[in-house]
Amino acid sequence: MEHPKRLGKYDIVQVLGEGAMGVVYKGHDPGIDRPVAIKTIRKALMEADAGIDLAARFRNEAKAVGRLSHPGIVAIYEYGEDDATAFIAMEYVQGRDLAQILGATPRLPEGTVIRFMQQLLDALDCAHRAGVWHRDIKPANLIVTTDGLLKVTDFGIARIESAALTQMAATIGTPGYMAPEQYMGEAIDHRVDIFAAGVLLYRMLAGRSPFAADSAEAVMYQVLNKDPEPLSQLPGLALPSSFDPIVARALAKAAQQRFASAREFRDALAERSALHAGSAADDATVVASLHLPLRRADGQSASGAASRPGSAPPSRWDAASLAPMEAALTRFMGPMARVLVREAARTATDLDALRDALCQHLPDAGDRARFITLLSGFGSAARATGGGTAGSGGAAVATGAAVEVPITPEAAEHARLVLSRELGPIAKVVLKKALAQARSPQHLHELLAQQLDDPAQRARLLDALRRKPG
Repeated sequence: MEHPKRLGKYDIVQVLGEGAMGVVYKGHDPGIDRPVAIKTIRKALMEADAGIDLAARFRNEAKAVGRLSHPGIVAIYEYGEDDATAFIAMEYVQGRDLAQILGATPRLPEGTVIRFMQQLLDALDCAHRAGVWHRDIKPANLIVTTDGLLKVTDFGIARIESAALTQMAATIGTPGYMAPEQYMGEAIDHRVDIFAAGVLLYRMLAGRSPFAADSAEAVMYQVLNKDPEPLSQLPGLALPSSFDPIVARALAKAAQQRFASAREFRDALAERSALHAGSAADDATVVASLHLPLRRADGQSASGAASRPGSAPPSRWDAASLAPMEAALTRFMGPMARVLVREAARTATDLDALRDALCQHLPDAGDRARFITLLSGFGSAARATGGGTAGSGGAAVATGAAVEVPITPEAAEHARLVLSRELGPIAKVVLKKALAQARSPQHLHELLAQQLDDPAQRARLLDALRRKPG
């Protein structure tokens, strides 16, 4: 077919994908000089009787996402029509969809799974608070960028609360990710996305769906009648039992028994992740797999697009330069801060870019502000080794009298282990609060010791904390 040279104000650059319903293009917005993805649908289909639902879904995507603003949701810029075509112009995202990643790596490292889930649930929380329910959360609708960030796309069957145009059947969705109430055609709300996110969590950790069967009917039967085997009991995986209650609640048959919100689901995972951080080596494998054939924001594969090398780029930062960043982030994310900082450093070219990338892992505005304040105290201690004034061997250079002594992820983990022997499971909560206040390792030890009333127990704790780990 003959392709247009322009749609609306957008110049057409190339075809990204083509199907029976329409074409997806890469376009260029000349007004602000940025690339866009343009999803089109032929108006003849929209105007035919059989295409009424299709037209509604297409317009609904523009309306649903147009009211949302979140870094984890692919942005929609404009809905438009010409004589033959209706189109949506949206953010152009380089990366691969999660289905492609899971196809190459069926089981992801726990640290990677936690981060993907936290980003997904943060995006869903934004959508739900705006009254938008996605209704089709699945790996193919989640894009992981070449920087390792997850973005939600394809809101085509989203339901906007109180909007008449979304009165489509509740059973629209993907078998295995649909909640029981969707299968039953009952009233639904945002908790269908909670259920789908629970399925995704199980899938990434186990390497298979919790509802695996040979037919859609058999999958439906399992969703309605069977509880999946707990992750900790799956043979050959050795997954910790701490995931079991989280997954069980997310996959509850009754919506009222699930997490009440995406934020609550995310917080449950955050508590768990404070005790179980993923390894940088495992995460590097997953991030490296992203620098391959790309997938665009429109949900189409773009095999002809430019790709990056098949391995993650070398870091521009040395370990000493990253230490202040790791120390600051540890106060909010626990030991997994090291993984997050090292991953962000692969692409950040200066201190501001690295700080902004790390702020995306702190959904709470107050936490972001405190994190930035901590970094300002470190001054120029974190510096890219690719430029600037040379230090001794590229080591961090602290400036200013108010520089705080970093609390390394190793020191935080050592403190957690020691404190757990005295306080049990509550130790992780106590440690998190102390890390947010501590100005140095010594100050952290003092804050933790204050939690114990018995002088002998307090002295024993301080002695254990001051011993070097290992």
